Amino acid sequence: MGKLRKSLGIIICMAIVVSLFAACSKDDTTSPTTDVNTPSSSSSNTDEATEEKSNFNKTGFPIVNEPITLTAFGSRDQNQAEWKNVKMLKEYEKLTNVHIDYQEVPAQGFDEKKNLLFASNDLPDIFIRAFITPVEISMYGPESGQLIALDDLIAEYAPNLTKIYNDNPLIKASLTAADGKMYTVPALDFSDTGRMGFKQWINQEWLAAVGKEVPKTIEEFKDVLKAFRDNDPNKNGEKDEIPLGVREPSSVYVLGGSFGLDHQMKECINIEDGKVHFWLTDDRFKEYLQYLNELYTEKLLWQDYYKNDRPAWRSNLANASFGAMYMPYSDVFLNVEDQYIGYEPLKGPYGDQLWSDANDGVGAVGAFAISSTCEYPEVAMRWVDFFYSEEGSLYFRFGIEGETFYYDENNVPRFKEEILKDERGFMTALGEINLVPGGGFPCLITNVTDGVVASDKTKEVASMHMPYLPEKIYSAPSFNVEERERVNAIIQDLNKYRDEAVTKFIIGEWGFDKWEEYCDTLNKIGLPELEQIYQQAFERMYGE
Repeated sequence: MGKLRKSLGIIICMAIVVSLFAACSKDDTTSPTTDVNTPSSSSSNTDEATEEKSNFNKTGFPIVNEPITLTAFGSRDQNQAEWKNVKMLKEYEKLTNVHIDYQEVPAQGFDEKKNLLFASNDLPDIFIRAFITPVEISMYGPESGQLIALDDLIAEYAPNLTKIYNDNPLIKASLTAADGKMYTVPALDFSDTGRMGFKQWINQEWLAAVGKEVPKTIEEFKDVLKAFRDNDPNKNGEKDEIPLGVREPSSVYVLGGSFGLDHQMKECINIEDGKVHFWLTDDRFKEYLQYLNELYTEKLLWQDYYKNDRPAWRSNLANASFGAMYMPYSDVFLNVEDQYIGYEPLKGPYGDQLWSDANDGVGAVGAFAISSTCEYPEVAMRWVDFFYSEEGSLYFRFGIEGETFYYDENNVPRFKEEILKDERGFMTALGEINLVPGGGFPCLITNVTDGVVASDKTKEVASMHMPYLPEKIYSAPSFNVEERERVNAIIQDLNKYRDEAVTKFIIGEWGFDKWEEYCDTLNKIGLPELEQIYQQAFERMYGE
């Protein structure tokens, strides 16, 4: 933590002085060396002739002695200032001597502009927050060569990424294209809050009002929901409580851990003994849907969940109208956050107590890439690698100590009050400091730096789920072009039918006598073939 407490404002000033001194004193043959994670001084190069020729420092700051310019293309979130005016990026330019000509595009229409850019081959040097998809990686990496392979650059110039990949081989495997090479750098969230999607919350005031304890099994949970429905826990004399809130139809798939339903490879998949299995036609999934149907029929589950009405959802959250619900963060119900507590995953009918809404820590797979036209790929790699260190994560997410943030009595970084209470809104103020709003920037988030959006209560709730995450979390697979085309074709039809059918089962439009018809339809759409393709990709990636 001592390293993290350095004032980056002082560091930047020191780096500028050192870089100016280096530019004016070409006859010097030595200068202090520094670790790449500690940007406190200019790096040395014992071979002065090589240093002058390359203008590049392999470690430390500045990255280059004489300024250079890289062009960058990416998607700008509506809450972000123009990137050339973002404080963190401006200060980082002073630290590195790398000027970035930002060519950011608003989110609306971004994909079309990205496609046109590749089609015209009018490429920037680097892509930042470009949300390059696995399909695009295959198209523009191994196929067209417009994105360069990064493996050698990472090995030589990116010690932070190298360590991450060495410590997390499953993540590295997921980022490796079918030709065995990596073409992008992802956004990574290794915080406890980020390693899972939904967290489960329950209204402790309602529990006290109805005289119930925190439930431990699915049957106890149902009993608590009935008490919420019948005993007026909000004490307004009306029967307007919503016992259980589920946000939208797609949420139900990641909440089935109590029935042993895992969510590996970011799909409805269980993996056991190296075998990939989609469980959408399993009896356990049927039992889970029957349980949800019971909750819905008895008006224990929010009756409008299937409408995906986000304004109504947020209104219910803000008014603490849910007895229990699932949310990733408390940012949309901070006004009533204290009414809710977390609780451990419920034990199911077969003894399962799994929180399966887990992920491998990879956010945007294609957060950063280098094009084939870039003249300084080693500079670009060093530029981005800093954000995968602890210090770089703190710098990107919080800024400069004393200027944008401070440490509280528990040594936790906190934004200054004028930022948190900016009359334009926190996210707008934050968008002038960094590119955190909207996510997708190539960086590492840790338990130290997740507090930008994760409240203390959210972190507390997440800690209750951590012991119940899957022992192994397998990343989304890397497909070759033919596999990807077939997977996309199957999944588009399969998910559309699945979502419609599952909703009908839950709200009672279909009886479970139609289960076999549902299973047959999924098989005809291509579920067995999909499972086979995932199995092949799994074996290729993990060798299990």
